[in-house]
Amino acid sequence: MEKVRSARRKKRQTMDKKAFRAWQRNRLITFAKSPVKKAEDQELLNLALSHPWVKKAQNIGLTFSLPLEVNTLPLIASLQKMGKKVYIARCYSNRQMDFVFYEAGSELKETKFGVLEVASQEAPIKNNLDLLFVPGLGFSPEGKARIGFGGGYYDRFLAKYQKDYQFKTVSLVNSGMYFEEPLWPQESFDIPLDDLIIVKEIKRQEAENNEEV
Repeated sequence: MEKVRSARRKKRQTMDKKAFRAWQRNRLITFAKSPVKKAEDQELLNLALSHPWVKKAQNIGLTFSLPLEVNTLPLIASLQKMGKKVYIARCYSNRQMDFVFYEAGSELKETKFGVLEVASQEAPIKNNLDLLFVPGLGFSPEGKARIGFGGGYYDRFLAKYQKDYQFKTVSLVNSGMYFEEPLWPQESFDIPLDDLIIVKEIKRQEAENNEEV
C-alpha cells in the first residue's frame, strides 16, 4: 500500500500514452493480487451505492470488469436489487459501442479483449442513459481526467451522445488508479468525467498534504 501511495504522490515526468498504459497495466496487475484491492473494491461499492446520482438514476450503463479493474459484479447485482435497469457496454469493430439491457440470467459472451457482453442480438439497446460508469486505467482529480485502454470507445460514445442526452459520468477509483496529477498527456478529444468515486484513504491523505503545504 505504501508503494502505491508514494507512486501517487511523487511527481513524475509525463509519459506518452502508450508508455503509460504499459506501465500502469503492470502496476494494476500486481495491485489486483493484494488484499488492499479487495478491501477497496468493497469500499467503492458502498460509496457508489450511496452516491446521489446512483440513487436518482434509473438507467445505468456499466461494463463487466476485468481482474485489474474495480470489481463491478457486486455493483451490478446491487443495482438490479434496487430496481435499477442495467445496461452493459457492447463494442463493435468500428470502435463504436452501444449499451445493452442486462438482467440476471442473460446469456453472456466473451470478447477478444476478455470482456463479457450480452450475447443476445435482440436485447434492448439504450444509449439515453441517466448515469454511466466509465472504466479506465488511471484517473486524476485534476480536470477529472481519465486514461482508458486505448480503443477510444468511450470518448467516441460520449462525444456522440452525452451532449444530447445529458447523462452523468462517474468512475470508481482505487489507490492503484489514482494520480494527483495526470502522468499522461491531455488531448483535445479526451472528455473529462463528471465525478470520481475515490477511496476515502486517498481523500484523507490529500487533505493532510494540503494542510502541510
